[in-house]
Order: sequence, then structure tokens, then C-alpha cells
Amino acid sequence: MLKIMRQMSFKEKMYVLMAVISFVLKSLCKAAMFVIILNVANYVMTGSGYFTSLRTYWIVLASLLVLKSIFNTSADFGKHFAGFEIVGRLRKEITLRLKKFSLGFYTKERLGEISTIIHKDINNIESNVPHVWSRMFSDFITSLALATYLFSVNWKLGLAMVSLLPLAIGILVYGIKSNSRLQKESQDDLADMVSLFVEYSKGIPLLKAYSESSSFENNLKSSTRQFGESSKKSARSIANYIGKFSVALELCFAILVLVGGVMLIRNNISLTQFLVFILLSTQFYKPFASLEGYWVKYLVAKDSYDRVMSVMNTEVIKNPENPIEPKSFEVEFVNANFSYEENDFELKNINTVMKEGSLVALVGPSGSGKTTVTNLLLRFYDLNSGQIKIGGVDIKDMDYNHLLENISIVMQNVILFADTIYENIKVGKKDATRAEVIAAAKNAMIHEFIMTLPDGYETMVGENGAGLSGGQKQRLSIARALLRNAPIVILDEATSNVDPVNERKIQIAISNLAKGRTLIVIAHHLNTIKTAEQILVFYKGEIVEAGDFNELIAKRGLFKSLWDSQEKAKEWLLCS
Repeated sequence: MLKIMRQMSFKEKMYVLMAVISFVLKSLCKAAMFVIILNVANYVMTGSGYFTSLRTYWIVLASLLVLKSIFNTSADFGKHFAGFEIVGRLRKEITLRLKKFSLGFYTKERLGEISTIIHKDINNIESNVPHVWSRMFSDFITSLALATYLFSVNWKLGLAMVSLLPLAIGILVYGIKSNSRLQKESQDDLADMVSLFVEYSKGIPLLKAYSESSSFENNLKSSTRQFGESSKKSARSIANYIGKFSVALELCFAILVLVGGVMLIRNNISLTQFLVFILLSTQFYKPFASLEGYWVKYLVAKDSYDRVMSVMNTEVIKNPENPIEPKSFEVEFVNANFSYEENDFELKNINTVMKEGSLVALVGPSGSGKTTVTNLLLRFYDLNSGQIKIGGVDIKDMDYNHLLENISIVMQNVILFADTIYENIKVGKKDATRAEVIAAAKNAMIHEFIMTLPDGYETMVGENGAGLSGGQKQRLSIARALLRNAPIVILDEATSNVDPVNERKIQIAISNLAKGRTLIVIAHHLNTIKTAEQILVFYKGEIVEAGDFNELIAKRGLFKSLWDSQEKAKEWLLCS
């Protein structure tokens, strides 16, 4: 709890404190109203009380009612404002931090986890810390204030009021601890059952085809039965200790009533004092009756906080203390070695120079290391050993944002946002003018298409470009890269899955993009890279050949084999 509180900003703490104080004052106003009402009754019956006139009582009651409403409003403002501040701060901090992680952080499992953290876990913290905790703290402070007052009224009745309270709390604490093991077993069984359900759902077509095999269904039934049993055990345990706790708390109140009744009969206390204890003790017991609920809410907040902190404490790509800016944009790999995981794919001893302003093509079979090279240049991952240099400067010695600002990316799978076409192009340069956006669109051969749309550049694009063809999305991506005007461009060949008309337009757009830039192309169609100054042929994580198109054809090596395979495939398609 202290860790969570320490992470809160000063403003958030002040809002929570405002809520706690307001809730305490509201509760004390409510308690004071009970006392005043009892005094009104005593004044009517005996003519004595705190005040000498009935009118004064009504004025005090009305004042307390107004104050109670003011404090209630103030408490709501405090807890809601604290919640808004916490949600805004945490989501902003996580979003900014996500940009600093290496690509290795983002697996499919992690993406689901991150989504859960940003939405569910932050909402859990927001709903518990300012809302539940402010109530919890205020209830206990109110309880302490009421206990102090009631003990001052009559200490013997005060002792009766708290007589079995330690026993009740002990039962609850022991019950929670003993139930935690059963809860864990139940959660483990639930995870196993859900996993089998998901696997069963995905495999229904196969199971229908092999209907005689019932082993999987038997496993699923067994897992469901196991979860049911462990859930019942946990539920029985909870019912047992909550029941005992409630009985102890009720007996505590019963002892208060019994002792108070005896003292009233013996004239040791007045009826007003007795009734004050009966009424205010219900407010005194309130936080203790809610202890189990508070504990559950605390665990929810703690688990969510731990997951949020797991992201916030994950190591990010480190920026150098004194970053160096390159003077040129020649790209060089020096004895570069990399592997994603131990005994996994390995990039071995990559040595190459990509001259500034040249077209360099990366070719080779799938999984040979082409995309890995570009990911390493972008520092999505860091090398295990060796160096990658831009203009003679190791990219680790460059400011990371400056590195990314000098590289544009046009990938096969274009990412577009649910926004206007104009804003999607403007992602390349946030401070671009409208004239610059239009000029980029024209060079990307997409301007004419945009102008045929009803709203032109203000046309909304569906998520991931829904409603646009593959070629249109590619040209929007190229427009974005042109607008960025970075000296290095990485191109995962954009013409592999488009029709001939779009292919021609994309090739013109790429020619415009390549002017005066270092263009690194991951080539799938070898006929598109005949003009490349340098072709690097990858095989199993190594550069096995390098040269221009004619040189590689003359070598009659892997490149020639790949070229011949594609030519034969074309002939087969034409014949068929």
C-alpha cells in the first residue's frame, strides 16, 4: 500500500486527502445529527440538554445537514479528480515508455498483456485507490474518533463495545491466510480449464473429423470437474471464516446492548447515553464489518499495480549521455552478430557498407536474415556483438529519437489509423503544412485518387486502412515516408501483392522516394532490383554473395538459382 501511495503525484495525494477528510467530516456530521436528535428527544421529555431552546436544536440540525451535503460533494470531487489524474498519468507514462522498448518486448502474448494493463489494470487502480481507499481510511479515522468520544461518555460501555473485536479480527486474518492457498489452487485450475476450452474451440473442425476420439473431451470434463471442486472448497472456506467473523462482530454488539441494559436498569447511565452508544456503535463497527471487502479490493489494486510496474521497470533502449550526430548517412555493418534467443536463428559476421545515396537490395530465402538486418538498423533489437554505423558513428552512440528521425520505413503490411487520410500521411511529419502533405501525396502517385473521394483529404480511413486497396495503402505509406524526408529509407518491397496498374504507380512513387536517399530494399521480386548498385544475398543468417545484378548472375550461385526459379514460375503461370 505504501509503495502505491509513494508512486502517486503530490496532486493525486492531495485529492485523495481531500476525499478522506471530507468523508470523515461527513460521517462525523451524521453522528452529530444522531446525538442532537437524541438530545432533542431528551429536551422535549425533561427540558434539559445541550441547548436551552428547541429552535437552537433545529438550527444546529439544519446546519449539520448542509455541512454533510457539502462534505459529501467535496469527497466526490476529491476521489474522482484523483482517479482522473491517476488514469491520465499512468496511461501517459506507459505510452511514452512503450516507445522506448526494443521490438523484442512486443510478442503476441505481451501485446495482450499490455492491452490488459492499459485498460483493465489502470482502471482497477483508479477504482480502488482513490475511491475505495479514501472510504476505507475515512471509515477507520471516523471509527477512531467515535471510539474516543464514546469512551469519554462511558469507558465501561466502551470496553463492552470492543470486547470481542480482537477475536473477530483474528478470525478474519487467519481465515484469509488459510484461504489464500485454496484460492491459488482454484485459479490454477481455472487457467487450465480456460486453456483447454480455447484449445477445444480452435480444434472443433479436427475433432469433428475424428469424432471417435474422445480423449480430449474427457480431459476437458476432468478439468471442469477439478475446477468445480477447488472452487467449492474455496467458497466453503470463505463462508466458514466470514460466518465466524460476522458472529463475533454481532456478539460484540450484543455484549454492548446487554451491559448497557444492565447499567441502565441500575441507573449507572442515562437513557440518552445508552441510545448514543447503540446508534454510534453501528458507525464504529462499519469499517471492521467491511474489512474482508477492503482486503479483496487491496489485493486487486496490488496485483494491478504490480503489473503496471512490471512494464514501468522493464529495461528500455538506453540513450548515450553525450549523443553524437553523424555528418553523412553511409550505413556500415562491422562484424555484426545477433540471435533472438539461445539456440535460435543467428545472424553471423555481417560485414557490408551501404553507400550514401545508393540503392541496396537484400535478397534471399524466407528466414535468411533480411528483415533482421533492418530491425537491427532501427535498434528494434541490439547486436550481441559488432557494430552498426551511420556516417561512421555507432548507432548506440546516437540519440535514439534522432536515429529514427533519419530513417523512413515502407513496409509490406501498411499500418493506417482510424483517422483522416490527411492525418495518416501527416504521421510522417507532425508539423507539416497542408501544402507539404499534398506535395508528398502527388509524388507518391496517390493525390488523384484522394481527390476523387467525397471528402478528399478529410476522408476517414477505417482501422488498418479498411476500405482501401493494398496498392492505395502502399502509396499512402510512401507519401508518409516522402513527407518525413529522411536520408535513409527501408523498403519491404511494396509491389509483391498488387495489381499491374497499382504496381506501376508504386514503382514511380518509389523512384521519387529514392532520389538523393540511401534506399535499402528487402526484395521479393528480383526483377525490381536490376538497377541496384549493390545486392546482398542472405542464406541462414550470412551474406553469401554480394555485387550488382550482372555480377551475381555471372557467378551462377544462390542468386542465379533464385532468379531462375522466379523466371520458371513466371513461365508456368503464363502457360497455365
